[in-house]
Amino acid sequence: MGAMSSPAPILPARPGSALARSFPVVMVVVAAALALWVGFGRGLAGLLGTLTPVYALAIALPVLALHVVAAALFRRDSLDHPSRSVTRRTMATAAAAWVVTACFGFFLPDSTPEGMRSLFTHVAGAEFLELGYGFVNIFGVLTVALAVALVLLAVTEQRVTARRLRGDPLTEDERLDRLEREQQEWSGPRS
Repeated sequence: MGAMSSPAPILPARPGSALARSFPVVMVVVAAALALWVGFGRGLAGLLGTLTPVYALAIALPVLALHVVAAALFRRDSLDHPSRSVTRRTMATAAAAWVVTACFGFFLPDSTPEGMRSLFTHVAGAEFLELGYGFVNIFGVLTVALAVALVLLAVTEQRVTARRLRGDPLTEDERLDRLEREQQEWSGPRS
């Protein structure tokens, strides 16, 4: 019997658009802009206060770092695909993270001489401060959760790509298909 040859790895098609190919770079640029927004966005309304350095160092930088790590991992994964692009799921998850982070920066209050103020209270009025607290808590948790989710998604996509390139089955159907092919190869041609 001859040596068994494994089938060529099958990589699912990914969108080949310019945006999908350049998306890791877009991720870094948007993440940097959002880090500035979270750290210093209140300055647009003259509301920078004593908490600005804390927000910049304790929130904006770690979130930026998570987005940059995710972008680097997505870029590494995309290089293994013919289209050199990321998945639609990656783009959708990143876009969701950006929207949530932008909302977080909008509701994030700072300690000013007039009291706690945010862009939200600047627009809606100081009487809505407590409502703003509720939203900033929700968006803050979601901002960090989605930044971590991006890193985990990037690691998962790299693992899936590596398994596909090695020819390892990923799903039960793929395992059964492989088992069926191997059984046919072992039984040989029928006369």
